[in-house]
Amino acid sequence: REAIFAAIRSAHERLAAKDDAGAWLLGHGWSLDRLGDWPTAQDLDSLAPGRPSALWSHDHHSRWVSSAALDRAGIGEETPDPQGGMIRRDTDGRPSGMLHEHAAKLVSVAVPEPDRARLEAALSSYAAELARLGIVAVHDPGEMSDDPQIRRGPTFYRSLAEEGALPLRVAASIRPEQLAPAIERGFRSGGTHTAGSGSSAREDRPDPLAGRLAERYRGGWLKLFADGSLGSRSAALLEPYEEGSGEPVGGPAGMLLAPPEWLHERAQMAARAGIAVQIHGIGDAAVRSALDILEQLPSPADGIHHRVEHAQLVHPADVARFGAAGIAASVQPVHLVGDAPVARTAWGDRIRWSFPIHSLAAGGALIAFGTDAPVESPDPWPGIAIAVTRASATWAAGESAIYASESIDLARAIRAACLDPALTAGEADRGRLVSGHRADLVVVPAEMLDDDAVAAGALDRARPLATLLDGEVVYRDARFDPGD
Repeated sequence: REAIFAAIRSAHERLAAKDDAGAWLLGHGWSLDRLGDWPTAQDLDSLAPGRPSALWSHDHHSRWVSSAALDRAGIGEETPDPQGGMIRRDTDGRPSGMLHEHAAKLVSVAVPEPDRARLEAALSSYAAELARLGIVAVHDPGEMSDDPQIRRGPTFYRSLAEEGALPLRVAASIRPEQLAPAIERGFRSGGTHTAGSGSSAREDRPDPLAGRLAERYRGGWLKLFADGSLGSRSAALLEPYEEGSGEPVGGPAGMLLAPPEWLHERAQMAARAGIAVQIHGIGDAAVRSALDILEQLPSPADGIHHRVEHAQLVHPADVARFGAAGIAASVQPVHLVGDAPVARTAWGDRIRWSFPIHSLAAGGALIAFGTDAPVESPDPWPGIAIAVTRASATWAAGESAIYASESIDLARAIRAACLDPALTAGEADRGRLVSGHRADLVVVPAEMLDDDAVAAGALDRARPLATLLDGEVVYRDARFDPGD
């Protein structure tokens, strides 16, 4: 708690030193489990007096805001809770400074948007960091493109790609508030058309082996949210949270962020327009709801797959539905590292079905690993490692592996990190060493892969010697000699 508070004070003082009293203090990373209880606007006011501040929780499902931020956003005692969100209030009914789920968006309208130059600089820096980790392609779930007219996000990436300035591959998704204008502008999953002419006709796909810079942007999915998160206690469960695991948001079993009928309507609208759908589902109730919706959609064109995002807790009756329906499980096994202590308490024996990766694979599911950055580090290697070990050296002494029967071997984990994410996006020419495929490659020291997979072992700390994008070296370790 004190470390979090000290970091906030320090950030405020840095802004004050620039004599920028009105500048917003933005950030993320705090968690309920580290603070012990939900913080308030008064807490934040004491750390950054008079400053509009808005700080995302570690899981990006709750936003802690100051009194000045509440005022600028016009959030007061009479402001109703939005659908799929909750404004936490004090005993007098006044907003306490904690906005959960869709309520967090209420403050977004008051936060200034970064200009294009700042976005380009941030993307360039981030791409370099990703290359150092062996990553040359990302799936953006739409956080950058929160404006209804998609002026940013897909439009931003596409314009950079057309200028030959996009430093990595991006499949950019849209959010439901952008669906209608995106369809009008011709947005399609897998396509490069995003905005401009208003034509709904999809552009012809260029030669998939051409490797042109303009091809680095692709249309992603429509991202919908069925529930919240474990960290914010808003993941929707089929049965209530265990007693003593923290107050759930929305009720004893968490909350669905939107009625299934509403999600189904948007999903059908997207599918008819050639847009694949990904549905965020953490709890087993949300995963079931997502599967119910996605199973009814027509299969997208060009080999793209509908996806359930996270699938962190899956009821055993629903595991086989992924493979049977061709629905991809987009999972982030690295969440096992930080969430395991909370999940043991909040889910009890149900943790047996937390990230049931082996069972999903046995059922024929396409499994796409990710990191959920910036919720977690973009480093893919700890996630690959824990998918193999189901254990972490960061856990308290004596805590055993979480159902080692759900572990997978290293070859399957590497496939889930490289090939399957590309296949979910319809990119069959990436993700494996095959003649004629794109030369997106990573060189890893052999000992990292030969070492026995153990918690905190070599695999967990793996670092590439070189990373290539379209055959061009975009990262090389100083120790690496291609002639060796």
